[in-house]
Amino acid sequence: MRILLVRVAADTRYMQAMYKVVRMEPLSLEYLGAAVRPHHDVKLFDMRLEGGWDGLRRAIEAFDPQVVGTGGDTCESSACKRVLALAKAHDRRILTVVGGIHATTIPEDYLHPDIDVVCINEGVFAFRELVERFEKGGSGYEEIPGLALNRDGKQVLTAPRPLADLDTLPFPDRSLTADVRHKYGFSLWGKHLALMRYTQGCVGRCDFCPSWKQTGGRYLRRTVDSMLAELRTIREPYIYFVCEESLLDTKLSLALAEAIRRENLGKRFGMPLRADTIVKKPQVIEAWAAAGLEDTIVGIEQAEDDDLHDREKTTTVRDNIEALRILKANRVNCTGSMFLRPDFTQAQVDRLMAHTVELQVDCPQYFVLTPIPGTKLFDKCRDSLVEHDFDLWDFNHAVTPTTLPLVRFYEAYMTAYSTHLQPFVVEFYQRKLAQMTPEETDEEMDGLLGFREVFGTLHEDHKEYAGPPA
Repeated sequence: MRILLVRVAADTRYMQAMYKVVRMEPLSLEYLGAAVRPHHDVKLFDMRLEGGWDGLRRAIEAFDPQVVGTGGDTCESSACKRVLALAKAHDRRILTVVGGIHATTIPEDYLHPDIDVVCINEGVFAFRELVERFEKGGSGYEEIPGLALNRDGKQVLTAPRPLADLDTLPFPDRSLTADVRHKYGFSLWGKHLALMRYTQGCVGRCDFCPSWKQTGGRYLRRTVDSMLAELRTIREPYIYFVCEESLLDTKLSLALAEAIRRENLGKRFGMPLRADTIVKKPQVIEAWAAAGLEDTIVGIEQAEDDDLHDREKTTTVRDNIEALRILKANRVNCTGSMFLRPDFTQAQVDRLMAHTVELQVDCPQYFVLTPIPGTKLFDKCRDSLVEHDFDLWDFNHAVTPTTLPLVRFYEAYMTAYSTHLQPFVVEFYQRKLAQMTPEETDEEMDGLLGFREVFGTLHEDHKEYAGPPA
């Protein structure tokens, strides 16, 4: 069968700017492709790099697929619907499937006449079974765990699918993106970057994060042998682990770091880490630094313990301070994630900026706190939402009421990035840009300048909310 997997691209100005500097490989689709490709003709189309909507129309017409699958974040959900509508417009007989985090947390949002099936949670094996049933005539979908079936304007949920052992998943089929892999990267972290799964789940219960709910609070791991086997197949020099928390298992983390060091793979690594993990396991950070760890994303989030407590984080400001000290001692860069709450006053924004400078975060990244579906925060904010169009739920638009007038809120948001002029941030930029070619440097700077233009007019994107009076 002919199966087309589509890496969607949202149409909003912010996301279009984002795609110019953050273009991660579509790892989830490469997993799906690996699950079905031995027996089917599979193509992966990346809208961010291959011509957008016009390119997708041409790809559908030329390939004439029998199955089309896509997925994305909440802010990409309307684009996912449009992708599958294009497929159905080409041929109503096409089986259309959507998955991803938004499909898992709020599957009912995909109750749509152009969508046949929604994959909930891990979709690799569900997708394989779905394709097998479709090839045999399209019956018995209700026997496949982990699906929502759209039928006659209603959604039928099948039995929940048990969590998969990560070692049983096939290695992602990166040959599906061979023609565009050189364009994948993560802004200043690297222009030749591959993604890789290591663990799944988290022991944290942060109210803004849906990830821990997906695993029911469990923390899943891959074995060292499985990780090494996949690492040997990856050509890119830089690998980012897509986990919620990479190093909770001390024994496994030390064993993998030592195995990588012994293999002398010549790779550099990035990973997300909790501040309290860094503080409790400095020996693990030291071991990973020796194995090639270059960058981390750390959820610093807020400048005050009370604000961290409100987010149901178990970390403290003291943890953040000590975590940064340990990372710097091991020469590991920290990209710090900070939240501007929509209800912040100017003084609170100023305090968050000052905290960033006090910590000397190598690459501060600010986001607007957003109650993504499937989180505790969504349940808390459900009755106070002021923007209901998911296009704006991109962690850069306020979807709950602001204290500041809307224009002033976004001015404060943009001003927060003036912390990038601090000497320690400039040094980080210089280190990273030195690893790029002149052409890559020009592309990176053009992308960052494009962000600045978009940030200056974020208030214009609002459709429902005008904010408090100036």
